Amino acid sequence: MTLSKIRYFLEVARCLNFTRAAERLFMAQPNLSKHIAQMEEEIGAQLFVRTKRSVNLTQAGQLLFERLDGIDRKIEDSFEEARAIERGESGRLSIGILEGQEMKADLLDKLQRFEDQYPHVEVLLERSSFSKLRNGLSSGHYDAIITLCFDVENEADFESRILLRQGGGVIAINRKNELANKKDLSLWDLRNENFVVISPEESPRGFQLFFEECATYGFTPKVTRRLSSLESLMLCVETGCGIALLDHNTRLEKNGDICLITIPESPFADLGIAWRKDNKKPVIDSLVRSMQME
Repeated sequence: MTLSKIRYFLEVARCLNFTRAAERLFMAQPNLSKHIAQMEEEIGAQLFVRTKRSVNLTQAGQLLFERLDGIDRKIEDSFEEARAIERGESGRLSIGILEGQEMKADLLDKLQRFEDQYPHVEVLLERSSFSKLRNGLSSGHYDAIITLCFDVENEADFESRILLRQGGGVIAINRKNELANKKDLSLWDLRNENFVVISPEESPRGFQLFFEECATYGFTPKVTRRLSSLESLMLCVETGCGIALLDHNTRLEKNGDICLITIPESPFADLGIAWRKDNKKPVIDSLVRSMQME
């Protein structure tokens, strides 16, 4: 008994037609009939009742079909999974995503195509903060992270690529603030307002860039809160506690109570994917190629 003979039997049992089964198996019908006859002899039981007009399973054949149906696919799937392991295209791939970020349809489509292309890779997605994403990538908890480019650009152990160019950052201001309706509002107009900012412990580079951006407009901002998460920062804007500098791609984009004013050429802009330089999983390169800008 061979796996090939089992496959021949299953195909005839599915089609109940030797000619059609032979076509599906890309073999000659007499050759298929010969293999089925050999299989019946080896088992010691008739599997099919053949007439000039029809082919039907015997009781023994029906039992065998019920027990074996799908085993050919399972065997081939097992072979393919073994090949995927050898190519490094199996196992788990953990991806951290920055909290508050909207996953655009284009990025979600690319991620779905990647999963379809590598069915033996289990993709795990997790939301987290700036610092937890960086630390998780360093420790190996994450294989890759999707975050704002500025937060990983100075990390010596990381590689990164841009996923989404956003054409500048934004001033996020509650519409209850009368300045939100000012025409051509700029950062300079907000020099006497209260700002909320991500803490230097949460994002050292983000904290630094905030003050540098204000300095380019000629003032030192009045910071009332240094926050430990992006979600807390956005909550402060929503409740009117302060003004923030953010990227376009946050949940505040859908909040009608918040006014977002673009700052051209702002560092608070591009979204990227980062991974450790010493991560040798071949599937990482495939993920990056699948996700990055075309």
